[in-house]
Amino acid sequence: MGCSKCYLIVFNTIFLLFGGGCLAGGIFILLDKSEILVLTRSATSSLNVDDVVTPSLLESAAYVFIGLGGFVFITALMGFCGACCENNKCLIIYIVIVVTILLGQGTAVVLSIVYKNEFETYARDNLKALQQSRYKGPYDTSDIISLAFDVVHIYFQCCGVDSGSEYASISNWNTTYAYDSGGGNYVLGNATIPATCCEFSNTGAFPSDLTGFLNSMVNTTCPITQADSYYSKGCYESIKDRFSQYFNIVIGVGAGIGGLELLGIIAACCLLKKEKDEKEDDKI
Repeated sequence: MGCSKCYLIVFNTIFLLFGGGCLAGGIFILLDKSEILVLTRSATSSLNVDDVVTPSLLESAAYVFIGLGGFVFITALMGFCGACCENNKCLIIYIVIVVTILLGQGTAVVLSIVYKNEFETYARDNLKALQQSRYKGPYDTSDIISLAFDVVHIYFQCCGVDSGSEYASISNWNTTYAYDSGGGNYVLGNATIPATCCEFSNTGAFPSDLTGFLNSMVNTTCPITQADSYYSKGCYESIKDRFSQYFNIVIGVGAGIGGLELLGIIAACCLLKKEKDEKEDDKI
């Protein structure tokens, strides 16, 4: 019983601090968002963040933090008070909430397994639709979606959703490309793939220093000829492979949290049983 009480106090103290931190962070953003917006826009002015509804994104994040923090704080408070004061009502509320969370986590795992293929198909088709309608080319950073495709090309070393050949069917991106054929003589041609699908030695220059970035292209004819320095792998598979590297870590963390929650339920049940036994002993 002593171990159960101690576990609940320590476990829920940690989550009280976590919930309080989320609440404080969300409230801070809402109350002081003007200063945060100034810093955000100053740090990313080259990305034309005026095209993104930054206040709405910040406010949405703040409400999520407040909602999550409030829920975690109340749940932890029930467990903490129930353990310290041996309050049956608090312990029962705590058990009900944590059991609900565990069931929700289990349901999410089952649904993710059952609908995995459907989700992948939807995600792939949605990316292709965005690519067809929003991609404008590496010289235009005014559209955040178009810019996102270029960033993914560069940092995931990939091209297109499934392959670079998709860009042949996209009519609204800027295919104009000029390259130095030697001696400062520039040749104008039509790119068959975006320049960002090619290999660069200075990827950190994109998009703030577009000229410096383009000058660091390993093979200057790559966008036209799709030379060896072209990334032929599709971005969907590249992103999927990258995330799969961390999948086991996510599963392990989730299982660990689930185990801690289960121990919390058992500990709360033990304290409830102790209280029940003591009442029965008093009657005898």
